[in-house]
Amino acid sequence: MKHYRSLLVLIVTLMLSSTQVSAKLSQPDYVLYGTATWFGGPLPTESEVSIYLNNQLLTAASYKMGTNDNLNGLYALRIPMDSNDPRTFGSARPGDPASVFINGSLVADVLVGDYGVAERLDIDPINLSANTSVITLMAGEVVEGNVGQTTLTMQVQLSNQAEAEVSVDWQNVDGTAIGGDSCTFDVDYLNTNGTAVIGIGESQTDINIQVCGDTLIEASETFDIVLSQAENGVIQFDRAQGTILDDDGLPQLHGYDAVIYEPSSGDLVHEFELRLSRAYEQAVSVNYNTVGNSATANVDFVAASGTLVIPAGVVTASIPVTFLADAEDEGIEIMTVQLSAVNNATLVSNELTAFILDANQEQQTEESNVVTNEDVPDLISPSDVQFSADGQYLYVSTLHEGGSVLRFAFNNGQLNHLETINNMTVGFESGLFGLIRDLSLSPNGQYLFAAASGDQAIMSFTRNAIDGTLVLNQTVENNLTQDFGIEGVYGLAMSPDGQFIYAVGSESDALTVFAVNDTDGSLSFVEKEVLGIDDPSDAGGPVVFMDRPIDVQVSADGMQVYVAADFSSSLAVFNRDPLTGELSFQEAFKKGVNGVTGLGGAAAVWSSNDSRHLYVMGRGDDSVAVFDRSPTGTISFNRTLTQQQADFIGLNAPLAVIGSHDDSRLYGLGFDDSSLVSFERVVDNNDPNYGQLTFADIEQDNVNDVNSLAGPIALDLNPDGKWIVVAAGIDNALSLFKTHLNDLIFASGFD
Repeated sequence: MKHYRSLLVLIVTLMLSSTQVSAKLSQPDYVLYGTATWFGGPLPTESEVSIYLNNQLLTAASYKMGTNDNLNGLYALRIPMDSNDPRTFGSARPGDPASVFINGSLVADVLVGDYGVAERLDIDPINLSANTSVITLMAGEVVEGNVGQTTLTMQVQLSNQAEAEVSVDWQNVDGTAIGGDSCTFDVDYLNTNGTAVIGIGESQTDINIQVCGDTLIEASETFDIVLSQAENGVIQFDRAQGTILDDDGLPQLHGYDAVIYEPSSGDLVHEFELRLSRAYEQAVSVNYNTVGNSATANVDFVAASGTLVIPAGVVTASIPVTFLADAEDEGIEIMTVQLSAVNNATLVSNELTAFILDANQEQQTEESNVVTNEDVPDLISPSDVQFSADGQYLYVSTLHEGGSVLRFAFNNGQLNHLETINNMTVGFESGLFGLIRDLSLSPNGQYLFAAASGDQAIMSFTRNAIDGTLVLNQTVENNLTQDFGIEGVYGLAMSPDGQFIYAVGSESDALTVFAVNDTDGSLSFVEKEVLGIDDPSDAGGPVVFMDRPIDVQVSADGMQVYVAADFSSSLAVFNRDPLTGELSFQEAFKKGVNGVTGLGGAAAVWSSNDSRHLYVMGRGDDSVAVFDRSPTGTISFNRTLTQQQADFIGLNAPLAVIGSHDDSRLYGLGFDDSSLVSFERVVDNNDPNYGQLTFADIEQDNVNDVNSLAGPIALDLNPDGKWIVVAAGIDNALSLFKTHLNDLIFASGFD
């Protein structure tokens, strides 16, 4: 008790000494002092306690905790007083209403006491009335995953149901986890901020943060979400931790599906490969058992079971299964190898599928010629291919060392490299070649356009019709003069009349329209359609389900534009004005909504030349989604073709698709299983199956003498439809295949 009496004497002494040097004040100060805590806990040094005069709308006094040792950890607020009229602005009188704050958060409402009086008030937010909302942010965690994005949710909670709308601002702060604007290398989660709002009668809301998946082996990582600027509530703790749980500690055990070409006689043994994501210091084991689905055990294959052991330090092993010949004509048959009881690894999939192709299947494509980077050293990481309209030249984009465009002469299946151009080439120094993802030629063959996703730019080239040489005439760079919506530009498509080009900016979530100058091929910005934005200049609503668009197509009749969006697993449809090129959002189809399937990781879209059907490749679903289009432009989901339904074989993680000029064939590329798959399409519009696809053929790397097809990423048909060229990004190769129009010999047994 003696301690507080001596402290009170000190406070009064300080107060009186202050009034002696201030001639403007007519009365001694009123002093408010006491303990200051935050929900029962000590305040950090330098925390500010202040008192606010409500009738003058100003702070009359403040004190930073710990700055005066004589106060022994208490706070003291000295409020200037004035009894004279007119009173000095900023001074108080007994009975004036005032509010006390700790670091800007209200903790008490008081009335100013008498002149020269020192009163004790211990302050803490828990002393507020019961209906005051105390804001708490709960920690959150999520397993990062291997690809794409995962949502980490952190809950904002109130101590009671809100009697008025409560809001609080929030912002991420890096810890061991690193934030970024997109999920690129070394980015663990996406930077974000916002305002959390809890409505009247509610007591909680969520803050969602997008976490980037990867396969790096690393410790679990953390970041903070920091709260500030609360309205109608008090923040108890201004931050909470988000934890990204690593799921890559154990190696992953991957198995691979297989296409089995049924032997014409006898049997063959296929080794189902299993691979660890990294060598492990302990042996890995897994049980296996063969299961017949549409295939029959001991008729189509020999039943087998056992335990596979991968020794310590080894990354691959295989399970042998014997397949048998039979004399029956039959469709695709399926058997599986079931995996279970894995030790010292994480099993990615518990089932390996074998698609057995009948020996009597007719051949649709046949590899004829291959060009690799051993033949052409500049052919490294090819990304797109484009035949000239006359079929005499092939243009190939690459991603290697800043990117380049290669020009080849083409003659009856033979490719001859003529030149490589990049920004080190004379005349092309101003070009932006970084990560070219798509090439597009004008219908008249006069101009070539390149989408450089790494440089956020589109290049326009004038093309010599005689020798195919290119001249750079323009580079349109995003944000150089304005935001064109082509951040991470990934796909291009020309209108049928060649007057407009459409570009999808993957990182901008945008579809952009450029007009093409007839004279020099230069581009001029027309408009852009952006995810979540309602363009007031057209009749369409706000654009939805277009997150990370990566491919775009214009219908053959020029009336619509279609976009495949990877992250939202969707197909977006826009109506098009043929005269102005402008767009109006019509609708979007998303996987899992209204019965739509097969659009997981939508990677590519193709519109038939009769404008009656759309085909979308679902990279994440290993599928082909089929949509019908009415003569008036109404789009409707029809069906999805999948491996699981035995609609086709191959086509794991399809990335590209193209249709034949006569609409009778569709060709797709499976990146993960290095396959080129052919479908026959029903072209008779009187047939009830009009537009439907039937599996026709498959070419696959390291099968039947095909040896340079690893990582197929792009393809194109030459103008007469007799040749397909495929760019293989892993093998650094161009593989040329004859089509069914090229006088193929339909052989039995795929000899």
